[in-house]
Amino acid sequence: MKQVQQDGKAGSDIDGIYRQLKKGLGRELVNDDNVFALIELASRDGQQVLEQELREWQAPCGTGSDTSPEGLHHLAPNPGFNKANVKH
Repeated sequence: MKQVQQDGKAGSDIDGIYRQLKKGLGRELVNDDNVFALIELASRDGQQVLEQELREWQAPCGTGSDTSPEGLHHLAPNPGFNKANVKH
């Protein structure tokens, strides 16, 4: 597993992003290069919800035959549960 870098610019960037995430900000700063370090920090800090959100962020989406190389689904959305039978 990758070690969290705590020295130099990379470590301070990770720490800064992590502090923002704890405040509910900075989600746009999470990327493939820092997500594992952020997951490790959240795990060590006992931030279970943040850790789970980061794990979901890094999880591969759309790996089946109905997806494009970018991971986007090509299935049409369904109309919603029981929408066809509800009288308006």
